Amino acid sequence: MSLWGLLRPAALAAGILLASSSEGQENTPPPTPAAAAQPAVTPGAGMAPLRLTDQPAMRIDRLPAENPFGIAAETPAALPLKPAFTEQTVESSLFAAVRVDKTGHVTASERVRDPIPSLAADSKKSFERWSFEPARKDGRPVDSWASVRVEMTATVRPPKVEQIALKPVLPSSPIPAPLEWAPDQAWYDSAPAGRAPDGTVAIEQADTMAVPKKTKWDADSYKGPFSIRMWIHIDAAGHAGRMIPIQASDPILISYFRKQISTWTLKPATVKGQPVESWAELSMSGTIGWSAEVKQIANLRKTLTGSAAAQR
Repeated sequence: MSLWGLLRPAALAAGILLASSSEGQENTPPPTPAAAAQPAVTPGAGMAPLRLTDQPAMRIDRLPAENPFGIAAETPAALPLKPAFTEQTVESSLFAAVRVDKTGHVTASERVRDPIPSLAADSKKSFERWSFEPARKDGRPVDSWASVRVEMTATVRPPKVEQIALKPVLPSSPIPAPLEWAPDQAWYDSAPAGRAPDGTVAIEQADTMAVPKKTKWDADSYKGPFSIRMWIHIDAAGHAGRMIPIQASDPILISYFRKQISTWTLKPATVKGQPVESWAELSMSGTIGWSAEVKQIANLRKTLTGSAAAQR
């Protein structure tokens, strides 16, 4: 779910106006306690009535001048004195398209969805060393693109955090675009099938798919810089339950940091001396390391190369 979709109920309570449809009529949300305090607005007040020759009005979303998710707290939420990190195991999958010639050799590869782009060079070298039983059509071996899912388990070690900051979300804070990273199976199910490039046979048209035979994998460890930024919702007890990733150097880290942050007890924001819930932007950077193990390599019956599916 997008950031706007998750937070839209609060926006409606703040009085966001959804303007007219093709009939030129305004469509406003149901009254809420916050909206009920506003003076009534008569649709079309002060405007000339539409004539039959007028063009239909286009739909317009009118956002408020201020961020409806921000609050003007007396004291903003604060991080624990020493945020704790532990070792944790996370799972993720790399989706790729691999071009296999008639002899079963790999001639090209594409990372369609990669949770560890920091290891992209090692992933590419791994694919280049693979060998396949080529796809067949009408009993003959053919040049094709194989779609594969490399399922991995990564053991992430506690990071060395060099910079960490918690910035309150204010009424004037712009709403950022979230980092869209759906669960692996949900992403695959919604990814549209692509089109096989000229000179190759699409997976869907082959009698048998290209089947991996040798699959040595070298993208199995990492130690280096990381960065992550997310919006977190902090309740009045200081617990972070909802988290929206905005940026991550490696998407595989999103689940790691979500788990770690959920164990923290933060200092909540206060209004009139009382703790209140609030949103804040958390950013961290430093160095981190992990080791990855391939659990399974699955052959997929959907052409991923040349698809309109986004990386994330």
